[in-house]
Amino acid sequence: MTKNPQKLSMEDNKIVHKVEKVKAGALAFIGAGFFSQGIIYFQEQSNYHIPRILYPFYKLFGHIGLAVAMLVLGLVLIYWGYTRWKKHDGKIGIFALIAVISFVAFFAILSLTGTKKTTTEELIQKSDETRAKGIEKMKEMDEPDLSSDEVKQHFANFYSILKQREDAKKNEDQVAQKKVGDAYNAWTEKSALLIQKLETPEQKQQFALYVGKLTLKWQEVKPVR
Repeated sequence: MTKNPQKLSMEDNKIVHKVEKVKAGALAFIGAGFFSQGIIYFQEQSNYHIPRILYPFYKLFGHIGLAVAMLVLGLVLIYWGYTRWKKHDGKIGIFALIAVISFVAFFAILSLTGTKKTTTEELIQKSDETRAKGIEKMKEMDEPDLSSDEVKQHFANFYSILKQREDAKKNEDQVAQKKVGDAYNAWTEKSALLIQKLETPEQKQQFALYVGKLTLKWQEVKPVR
């Protein structure tokens, strides 16, 4: 008995979407790694892990040039992953959460660099503990002052959208929920653009962490079924 070709095609499309979203998540993870390392490299290190493509930047401009190049490469990879994720109907909030958790994980791992030698199990355990503490600290953080009225308004817009989501859930209004979901997706897209406008790595880091906190707050309000 042969399968319906139309049904088979739909199943194939679902598999393709899943594979492409995995690839997009991997790009975000790798991009977060480059970005996190770039922030560390603004301070001189005893040794550097330099991708071959970025070695000329290190030779010409030293560790500062390498740091900037890694920040740019990280953002490019994250944005590339984001565009692929969006293209294959991935939920923007989930992608943002993947990116933020990736940032927290890499900062946790990099913070262990230079400490005494540890086994793989100890390293994983410390990384998990540090990541959990980092997420907890992120949840408790106050809104950062990034000297930008546009960013300040962007954060305020989130709370307005979140209130609408809470009202939609309370009233079990699926139409309102879809409208709010579209508004949140647009908000997330703007977040990806705003982070590139910030001037310093510290501002970018604070922005990313606070967006991560807001993403977690969004996920706490379960959608109407």
